[in-house]
Amino acid sequence: MHPIERLRYVARAGWAGPGALGAEAAYALAELAEHEPAAVLPACRRLLERNPSCGPLWWVAARLCSAGDPAAEAERCVEELEEDPSDELLEQALADKGRVVRHGGVAEVAAADVVVVETDAMGPTGVLLDTDDSGLLEAARVCEVDVWVLAGVGRVLPPRLWQALLDRLEDPGTAVHRVPSFFDDDEPRRRPAVVDLRQLSKVAGPFGVRGVADALSLCACPEPAELVTRR
Repeated sequence: MHPIERLRYVARAGWAGPGALGAEAAYALAELAEHEPAAVLPACRRLLERNPSCGPLWWVAARLCSAGDPAAEAERCVEELEEDPSDELLEQALADKGRVVRHGGVAEVAAADVVVVETDAMGPTGVLLDTDDSGLLEAARVCEVDVWVLAGVGRVLPPRLWQALLDRLEDPGTAVHRVPSFFDDDEPRRRPAVVDLRQLSKVAGPFGVRGVADALSLCACPEPAELVTRR
């Protein structure tokens, strides 16, 4: 499959989770770098316009655009994404926490010890959640139950990338994922909610379960200016 064809597939992979999308993007971009190095940055920008809420995609694009050897960096990204220990570390930390709720309403949350939600991306000013999960957080607030967020590999972003993500989500042209050129699928997707970090108690990720500020401080993703600016 030609790299551009693979990138089309990645751009339209609405069924894929953030980790799988990031890994597929890394493979495709590494192959593109071998055939047409100058096309890597425009391809990254188009992928991000098409999937602006996918933290691992920003993480992969930032690392490849900052690397001297994109192919080798892509392999490292894929390895980290595919071997993400976040779920296992979360389960270990929850073992002695009593009743854990991931879905439900006020009745379920009221009987819970911990509410767990998963995010596709988070940064210094907020966390992205499905609109259904934002309702779960409101129930947790009312019932005064701790909320833990699962933020796997590549989902905690540094300040400039996080702001660029928010800017794209706020742009009507990208919020419905309508991108011209070779990413020609224009089917709209539901926009995630941006939730204040003050509603969270803990963040679970590849670093274990930490406080919110601690989790943000462990982000080591580069912030290439080429991805932050739109042109």
